Amino acid sequence: MDSLAGRVAIVTGAGPNIGQQIARTLASRGAAVACNDLNADRLDALVNDIERAGGKAIAIPGDVTDPDAVDGMIERTQSAFGVVDLLVNNAFYLSRLGGLLTVDLKDWYRSVDVILSGTFLCSRGVAQRLVASKQPGTIINIASTSGHRARPNAVGYCSAKAGILNLTRAMAIELAPHSIRVCSVSPTRTGTVPLMGGFVHANADGIPMARLGEPRDTADVVAFLASDDARFITGEDVRVDGGALATWGHSTDAGAAGRT
Repeated sequence: MDSLAGRVAIVTGAGPNIGQQIARTLASRGAAVACNDLNADRLDALVNDIERAGGKAIAIPGDVTDPDAVDGMIERTQSAFGVVDLLVNNAFYLSRLGGLLTVDLKDWYRSVDVILSGTFLCSRGVAQRLVASKQPGTIINIASTSGHRARPNAVGYCSAKAGILNLTRAMAIELAPHSIRVCSVSPTRTGTVPLMGGFVHANADGIPMARLGEPRDTADVVAFLASDDARFITGEDVRVDGGALATWGHSTDAGAAGRT
């Protein structure tokens, strides 16, 4: 299935878990993919896997909070594959667990900078080039159910992901006249290796479909939103959460809302 044949994509935060599967899925459907992450070794392994499967990919390590690094990433991608017309903003930073009274300021700033400012910088760079070249495109931001409702001890992450939801809408309105669609996807707890700060999703409490998400659940939705099948969808958030947010305020598990 080559529903994305001819597309040129950048996926940020492509090293682990959801981001890695998004890169694999886009490549399997015909897109040429630039994979970004801070961990160069992890990117090299991913690119090798994509190429062995017959896809096109390059690794571009770098920090999405650095404007020069972002500009260089876009230019390198364009030199390799052509104008970037698909951007997936997945880079994130999950700080050591902390709430309003306990979070370290450095962790707060880093969460907001990577998730929110990184999405802004990458989106602006790609959009500017698309507008200049008068080409259509798609930007997909990875939000979270934690952006829709809070959970304890993650004030920076929750706040930044909530910002992604409205940034998506604002971008969609501004870029619609240029035929650039912008959507977000909100995964719930997804089976992962241990994350930063030692956090790891342990169970599916509060998810009506009674399982954790899988990376491919989110990746398949991203691929749909990137395709022409979603050509009239913009400014929307797609919840890939097994019904978790549908239970908001109705769960009989008093702890469930705080764990999603």
